[in-house]
Amino acid sequence: MKKSTRLFSSPLPMRLSLLLSLWVVLWGIAYTQPYTNGQSRILTSPVRIVVIGSSTAAGTGARPVDSAWVNRYRNYLKRLHPRCEVVNLAKGGYQTFHLLPDNYHTPEGFPAPDPERNISRALALRPDAIIVNLPSNDAAAGYDAETQLRNLEVIAHSAWTADVPIWFVSVQPRNFDSTKVQVQLKVLDAMSKRFADRLIPVWAPLATPEGTLDPQWDAGDGIHLNNRGHAVLLEQVIAQGIPFQLARGNSLYAMEKYWRNIVPPTDNALRPQVIRPLPPTGLLLRAEQPMSQVNVAVFDANGKLLRQFTADLPYVMPADFGPPGVYRVRMRKGTWERSLRWVKM
Repeated sequence: MKKSTRLFSSPLPMRLSLLLSLWVVLWGIAYTQPYTNGQSRILTSPVRIVVIGSSTAAGTGARPVDSAWVNRYRNYLKRLHPRCEVVNLAKGGYQTFHLLPDNYHTPEGFPAPDPERNISRALALRPDAIIVNLPSNDAAAGYDAETQLRNLEVIAHSAWTADVPIWFVSVQPRNFDSTKVQVQLKVLDAMSKRFADRLIPVWAPLATPEGTLDPQWDAGDGIHLNNRGHAVLLEQVIAQGIPFQLARGNSLYAMEKYWRNIVPPTDNALRPQVIRPLPPTGLLLRAEQPMSQVNVAVFDANGKLLRQFTADLPYVMPADFGPPGVYRVRMRKGTWERSLRWVKM
């Protein structure tokens, strides 16, 4: 008599292992298919998204590394359009200080910005959007919530001035003591208020009631996510619909209302030793190729026309008018038009 080859005739441990494997495969199919509400969603043009951050974004905890959320997200986007790109600049151990812009001088004893992996490098890659994933290293290093939020503001401001939408993954639970858990919760609350519509929330699905990492998502060190944890994070990223928001072309700047009527972040009493680079004395206006007789108009934050002139592009517009603040510059010739935001310091 032949032995049954059915799944449920196998020993219990083997059955559980096979069922878990089947769950992972089915989950992968479900969350890498470009479907929403039963309808196929595709992109008519590709997008490039740059990820900056630390070990979770770099793939630590996932085995194999193809199961890491960034790599799975890349596969998901390529199903929407084969020429979509995800550039991953994340590196294990990185903190908010490492991601600050070039020439930002941090206080003595704090990490310096990494010009190969920071916000400046991300912007240099000309992305359609940026995702920041910094789970817990700042709290582990003893930085308070105010310091972390201040650094995130600078990173966000850099993206805003470059007209690049930016999303932040919330802090993640880690097996900290109660003091550092409270720091994480304070950062989480501040990020939720500050970056509300550009926050990717992952704390609730990953945390225990005590604010530590739920064992079912733990890679084994109380810090990093296992494959299933990376899958949970990926689910939250996909739920944002970032490529479709980009395709709609709506205003996507998390800082839009916040920055509209104020100048950029200034040095503060807590970090008086911070030295910022000198602001530029003018704004470079340019098109994809040289262009003559372009109409240039400059508006203030309330839409009031401040000056209008004709120039040949490329052209450096002097910053010799108006107080520090946010301006909009419109360039137009025939049917061609381009607008940009300018933060005058």
